[in-house]
This record gives sequence, structure tokens and C-alpha cells, in this order.
Amino acid sequence: MVSIPKLFLTVVIGFGLCHFSAAEGDAKISAPETEMVDLAAEIGSYVRERKPDFLLIGNGAVGLLEVTEDNAEENVARLIRVLDGFFMESRFYDGRTENGAEARRNNRATDEFLTAMLEKPLRAERQVFTLDYVKGKKIHTVQEMGAAAGYVSDGGDTALDVIPDRRPMNENTNDVTQLRQAKNFLVLLNPEHYKTRESYIKALSETNYDLLIVDLCYDGHVLLPVETERLKHKANGGKRLLLSYMSIGEAEHYRPYWKTSWDDVRPHWLAEPNPAWEGNDKVRYWAQEWKEILYGSPDAYLDRIIDAGFDGAFLDVMDAWQYFKEEQ
Repeated sequence: MVSIPKLFLTVVIGFGLCHFSAAEGDAKISAPETEMVDLAAEIGSYVRERKPDFLLIGNGAVGLLEVTEDNAEENVARLIRVLDGFFMESRFYDGRTENGAEARRNNRATDEFLTAMLEKPLRAERQVFTLDYVKGKKIHTVQEMGAAAGYVSDGGDTALDVIPDRRPMNENTNDVTQLRQAKNFLVLLNPEHYKTRESYIKALSETNYDLLIVDLCYDGHVLLPVETERLKHKANGGKRLLLSYMSIGEAEHYRPYWKTSWDDVRPHWLAEPNPAWEGNDKVRYWAQEWKEILYGSPDAYLDRIIDAGFDGAFLDVMDAWQYFKEEQ
């Protein structure tokens, strides 16, 4: 199986520290692929009881679209049913932009594999979004390649901390109330360049993107419903969709649920730290304690997203199953 590139979206967000908590306990392991699909399905079932039109986009889920001996076709079908959209990083380019090295086109085998996998949600009328970490003329190149494949594609910087100094592709005044209507998107997860809450909200509200993917918090506090409502309107008057980031495959030390005591005595559901991302630890995502952190109570992360007025959640690190697969 082709390995999907490591996510770049798990960035350390200093402004993302909201203040609420969750519980602890025990859990058992099962097939990593199935457990991740189960978690997504449980989240979908729960959230749509609370808010039937709530949207879920999965990032890092492409590997789960491959039918293998350990990932049955029913798993793939369940995943496509529960997710309204699929997000793919480094779809066309390998993403290696560190130390001044330019990203290179993915090789033919990788490209063919990704084309075949992403064709599955497209056939089910799910929207596919792709983001390549490229600059200059390559941005237009990935936009064109994505459009030809049926995706909504863009290019940008790995920091995901600024609004690009260019107009959105396919800018429009249409109301966007479904993912399939979105013609462009912006992912801005790190608002540290915006020195005040108002400047951050104002900057986002003055854009014309059809879909915004942002963090739940600014400067330690959850966005208020009045603020999310403001962000749901494009500067040109059209409505747009607003989604909040939520990692379901890693625990982040800078999140409100993190307890300092875990630095000394780690709960059983915490796995190894991610060496590529300081402050991020793999989690045994099938554990009940982790699920209680994510959803099911007023202080749970997803419930806070719903209560803040977001249209949906961006579920990140769905490829965490690969780490546990390698452990087996």
C-alpha cells in the first residue's frame, strides 16, 4: 500500500488554548483501520443527532479508502457515508519544501493510487479538497490539475497562518450552504499574526472564500456565536461555510483538555510523542477516555464546536491508524 504523506496541518497553535476538560479510564485495541472508521462513524452519529446538517471533512483519510485484507469494503463504504468531504494534502506535489527545497511532482505510482482512491468519494458525490504546499506558478498548476480531476484544489504555505495576498480562485457571490457548492477554500489554523481578536475576525470576514477552516479558539478563548455568524458571510454578501479544526488521531499539549500531570504519569491511551511535531502525541483513539474528550458532554471538544455555531468540523490525523498498524 502506498504510504500517504504525513500531515502538515497539525501545527502548534499558541492561540488555540481554550479552557475546559474531560475524563480518564481504560480501553482495548482492535484493528486500527476499523477503529478509525468506527470513531468517525460514532462522531457522525452523535453530532447529527444534535445538529442534522453538521458537516464533517476528513483529513488523512485517503488510506482508509483502499480495500485490503484488513480494511474491508464495508469500512470504505461506511467512511464515505459518514464524511461529507475528504481533504488531501500534497496531492500533486510531495510537500518537501523544507530548507529551501522545492516540492516535486508525485511519482506516477503515487498519482495513480491517489486518483483511484479519491475517485471513490467523488462517485458518491462527496467533495474532495486538496492542498499542495507549493509557491508561485505551481499554485495555478495545482488549481488546474485539481479542477480537471473534479477536486477543489489550491496551493499555499505549510504555516497556514496568513490569508494569501491573492483573490480566491473562482471567486463568486453565490450562497454556499453545501460542500459541493464550494469553489474555493482557506485554511488558517494559526492566528498569531493577528494581534487582536477583532483584527483576526475582521481579516477573515473581509475575504470571499466559500469555505473557511479555522481553529475553535483565539488567544485562549472559544469563538463566540456572534463571531462565527460574522465569519459565515463573505465580504461580497454571499453566505459561506465555516468549519473548525479538530484532531482525532493525536492529542495536543496546547489544547484545553491537556493535563500537566500527564507529563509525568501518562494515561494508558496516550501513545508515543510525534517526533515531527513537538507537543503532539499519538493516541489510542479507540479508548473511551479519548472519545469522551472529543464528544458527548458540554465540555467535550466537538460539543464546544457545535455550541460556538460552526457549520462543521475538520477531522485531522485520520491516518493515525498507520502508526498502530506498524506497531503490530
